Amino acid sequence: MSFVRPEAAGAIRRWAEPVAAAALVLLTGGFGLRWTGQGGALGWIALAAAALALFWLRAALLGALAARPVTGAGLVVLREGEIGYMGPNRGGFLDLDGLVRVEIYLIAPGRDPVWRLVGADGEALTIPATAEGADHLPEALTALPGFSDFTAVGILQRDRPGRHVVWERPGRPRLN
Repeated sequence: MSFVRPEAAGAIRRWAEPVAAAALVLLTGGFGLRWTGQGGALGWIALAAAALALFWLRAALLGALAARPVTGAGLVVLREGEIGYMGPNRGGFLDLDGLVRVEIYLIAPGRDPVWRLVGADGEALTIPATAEGADHLPEALTALPGFSDFTAVGILQRDRPGRHVVWERPGRPRLN
């Protein structure tokens, strides 16, 4: 028997990692600033740990903001330089180097968004944002030149229906 409502427990699980990362940044940063002022090498080590914790905080925030309940069908597979989706009806794999456009479709308010990744050969991979592992897509796509993960997460948070182009490969002719 749990004394915590399921919605509250879900929110705690969603934000636990960003809170822990922020606490580590504050703790190591505070010690680093104090000890560096005293002339010790330990201060610089603590500041380096704070810098690493900032990277962890960024990734944790992206994960928490992009997280959605896993209600969609399928599984997203992320491998080195490749994104795959295995769904009940369709699926496939695309190389990151071969991507030319990333879009997010917001069908209607209250409906789950859909990622659409388009390859150079015109092949498209359509991934529900609620599929298992889809919350890691913004972080995985940061390998693309000029891709903004925060822009993608911001679009996922919107309620304005339509097709939203998140990224297009620079120097390529525009596709329709």
